Amino acid sequence: MNLQRLALPVAVTLVVLSGLAVAAQATGDEARGKTLVESSGCFDCHRIGQRGSRVGSDISDIGTRRTTERLQQALLDPDDEVLFENRYIRFATKDGATVTGRLLNQDALSVQLITPKEELKTYMRATLRDYTVVDKGLMPSVRGKLTDQQVADVVSYLSSLKGS
Repeated sequence: MNLQRLALPVAVTLVVLSGLAVAAQATGDEARGKTLVESSGCFDCHRIGQRGSRVGSDISDIGTRRTTERLQQALLDPDDEVLFENRYIRFATKDGATVTGRLLNQDALSVQLITPKEELKTYMRATLRDYTVVDKGLMPSVRGKLTDQQVADVVSYLSSLKGS
């Protein structure tokens, strides 16, 4: 009976210690994270400072807007939380062209967007046949592409981005 009372605290202690070991293992290196961001195609869509594309969101100050947990979640499961201002729209024009881009502005007469090639486009609503907000983000998951340590490194770097 005394062994049973002792077994539970020991098991809980082992679980806690193993969790701490995993957490310690997943401590990121900011410099390695920066290198990964620069070499992994992140700048094809995102912008940091004066570098990168305007197609996706500017992440120059992402460290002030997101916790490390939310940054990790955004890397692993980017479709879980796509802010409205980062959603893409897709529409068909009456002449049959299909257009996709990030919505910049819209009013009763027109829709303005930025295309994946960073082209600013304005379309008159009267020329549109179909208009849809894309429910998924365009950012790919890094799950299976980066190791847990690399994800931790990228999160560490992104957490350091506080803007200018």
